Amino acid sequence: MSEFHEAIVIGGGPAGLTAGIYLRRAGIDVLLLEKGIVGGTPLQTERIENYPGFPNGISGKELMERIVEQGRQFGLTIKEFCPVASIVRDGERFAVTSGNETFESLGLVITTGTTSVKLGVPGEEEFQGRGVSYCATCDGWFFADLDVAVIGGGDAAIEEGLTLANVVRKVYVVHRRDRLRAQQILQDRAFKTGKMEFLWNKIPVRISGSDAVESIILEDTKNHQITEVPVSAVFVYVGSRADTAFLGGLVDLDGAGYVISGEDLSTRTEGLFVAGDIRKKSLRQVATAVGDGALAGVNLEHYILEKR
Repeated sequence: MSEFHEAIVIGGGPAGLTAGIYLRRAGIDVLLLEKGIVGGTPLQTERIENYPGFPNGISGKELMERIVEQGRQFGLTIKEFCPVASIVRDGERFAVTSGNETFESLGLVITTGTTSVKLGVPGEEEFQGRGVSYCATCDGWFFADLDVAVIGGGDAAIEEGLTLANVVRKVYVVHRRDRLRAQQILQDRAFKTGKMEFLWNKIPVRISGSDAVESIILEDTKNHQITEVPVSAVFVYVGSRADTAFLGGLVDLDGAGYVISGEDLSTRTEGLFVAGDIRKKSLRQVATAVGDGALAGVNLEHYILEKR
């Protein structure tokens, strides 16, 4: 037997929680499904400095705890550790399957965000959880006063590298180019720390160790020289991809795998809206995710009221 709710939000980050809050305030019966712990990617961010209303910044964990509390106060029903396997459109309803459970609704907001891209080099899978990580905020403390490597040159890599610099002895930043892609303010901080060493024009080719990570093998992109750098951990930030596998043919994707949506955040399937990092857009931040969630929530509200 399936469980019915007028609306289902899939994904418990800032976009999903905001959509849920807007729907509940409009009197819509809504269920939010989150595959892990509600809060999303911001839980991994030590400090958020560009979210309006917090002139001194706020930790990602605290910000999301506040938003979750607000949602619960409005009566938002949240189910954690509930990954969605598939969605089927059945007449006027959607059937959402998670494990042995099926949930039905008149409409959906999909806010499942992105997952980290892996390096695909030998040793990465073997040492995941034993020195290979995709979250410095989560795992940095395990490597206090040790040397670590950060792979990447964008905002995420430098932000997490700065987080690590507060804890570890040295951060090797491995970047395939000769300059960073991160925002200038982050670059300026990184260059001033004194604890971050930049290994330019290098790519990882192997992560080595016995029971845990002991070193990373790098290749120079220009002269192909191989070097080995002793480290106790490797933190990977080489990009992300949208989490859309469970959507089947319900949406259109761009060349990079992000969902194509209209200005109202609708998709080609009536009643299915998207919000946050999963959709094709130019900026992926907490502020834009919240805006997406509000818009998707309001438009799904209008759709449901027409279907009642």
